[in-house]
Amino acid sequence: MDTKALCLAVLSMGDASGYEIRKRVEEVFSRFMDVAPSGIYAALKQLDQEGLVSARVVPQEGRPNKTVYTLLDPGREALAASLLASEGRHRIRSELVTLLMFADLLPPEKLRDVLVNRIAELEQIRAEMQASGSVSRPGHRFLLRMGTVLTEAELAFLRENVSGFLEEMGRNRSEQDRPMAGHLAGSDVL
Repeated sequence: MDTKALCLAVLSMGDASGYEIRKRVEEVFSRFMDVAPSGIYAALKQLDQEGLVSARVVPQEGRPNKTVYTLLDPGREALAASLLASEGRHRIRSELVTLLMFADLLPPEKLRDVLVNRIAELEQIRAEMQASGSVSRPGHRFLLRMGTVLTEAELAFLRENVSGFLEEMGRNRSEQDRPMAGHLAGSDVL
């Protein structure tokens, strides 16, 4: 989904200023999409010029005026067309996955810190989902339930397996160090 379609998607949930759209993108969509929040204002300007959204200036006391955007019917149609064109693939883009793939190159302390941080992140995500209350769209409700199940499953897996994994990594590191020490002990280097 490009930045323009993402802005349309946020506006499909209700009128919003550029700042509010950017905040929602950063807080919600950036968890599962590569998003450049810096392009939001340019995208909103283009959407307004294309007649897909309308912009109205709202005066604020003691602060600069803000522009609030409203999704228009052509914008809703453009959003629907963008969603229809999507294959709906589910991709994982994760530094955690990369670190775990090459865990043997990292000290166990680094792995422990990364996994402890992941558990804390999952607990935060779970709290946010629980606090989201009632959502009106069926897709949002379905996604919230799916996210809850996935989060709980990952938390349970990590809690059950992290200590054993770290122990295994520590043993592997010790085993790698021993043959090298034995090899050097019999050589002319020592």
